[in-house]
Amino acid sequence: MGEGVQIKENAKSKRRKDEEFFCNLMEALVSIDQRTLQMLEIGVDLTLYEDPYQQIVEGLIYKHYGEVKAQIIMWWLLAVQESDGTKNLTLKFDDEKEHIINTPKQLYKVLEKIKM
Repeated sequence: MGEGVQIKENAKSKRRKDEEFFCNLMEALVSIDQRTLQMLEIGVDLTLYEDPYQQIVEGLIYKHYGEVKAQIIMWWLLAVQESDGTKNLTLKFDDEKEHIINTPKQLYKVLEKIKM
């Protein structure tokens, strides 16, 4: 590029990339949890192998998103794992409004509303 040229990403593009990254991350974590449960069902326990990696990922989530958002993310990951898909996963804030969070995208949108 030429000297003195600056390229700046616009805010909308950055938000879209952040959302896409977050959704891909949540889908990957859900998939890993599902595979772990499937392996346990056939008698293969990989938790000793996987736990250090899960702790690293969890630590990075807490570091990046902060305590409150990370706790919501961890709750959602567990709720999805325990859900049979027949009921909506809902979260209620101080405003008493119930937020439906069945997908990573819905989770992302709810987390965006939380000001830190």
